[in-house]
Amino acid sequence: LGLPEGLLTGYFRGHPQMRMLETAQITSREFFKFVCVDAEARTGTRLDIRALATAAARGEELNPVMVELVEQVQRSSVTALLTNNVAEAGWRASFPFDLFDIVIDSSQVGLRKPDPRIYRELLRRMQLPAASVTFIDDLPENLAPAANLGIHTVLFSDTATLRRKLGELGALDAAPSR
Repeated sequence: LGLPEGLLTGYFRGHPQMRMLETAQITSREFFKFVCVDAEARTGTRLDIRALATAAARGEELNPVMVELVEQVQRSSVTALLTNNVAEAGWRASFPFDLFDIVIDSSQVGLRKPDPRIYRELLRRMQLPAASVTFIDDLPENLAPAANLGIHTVLFSDTATLRRKLGELGALDAAPSR
């Protein structure tokens, strides 16, 4: 989009406007309009709101290898999806929600990671002790509050490493423990 490297990431990773979007306080259109106006003010580069929305949608594409891994985990473990996301997200229509026993979406509960309350809500819904839960996330700042509650955490870097770690944790066992 012609912006300096990392600028868009700053909007999508923890910016106050993104937090408002992920807790359904503003709409996607309001967020994208803010990004366009703010980025132009900061860089002089004019963004087309449709091009920005299209670029953001590319991040919503499912990784088939990860879907298969979640299918494997679900055979022997309770699975939960704890997501910071947007009420109007395009991925919802085709997302395999059936792979998760529990879904907690920030835009539906009005809380988002790393707020400790959303992890407490996860434990409440799972009805499991924190020590028996493993939370996986690709952002270190989302892991610390979970760990503070006694939840085992794994920093996601790639699917192969995650598969190995889940195997070590026994989450890929063939015998159901649901």
